[in-house]
Amino acid sequence: MKITFSGKVLRDDKIISLDDQEKKEKPKVISKTTPKFIQDQKGTWIKNPEWSDN
Repeated sequence: MKITFSGKVLRDDKIISLDDQEKKEKPKVISKTTPKFIQDQKGTWIKNPEWSDN
């Protein structure tokens, strides 16, 4: 039997989040070139200020 839950536990009348304990995945580097677009903290694609057309 497998038991799963949403990541929040009620302990001593306080809700404790277990999401903080999860490891965040780092982006994989596919090539050594500078990408034209990058994602910000919210996941929105923006133009990379380090990218040049040269």
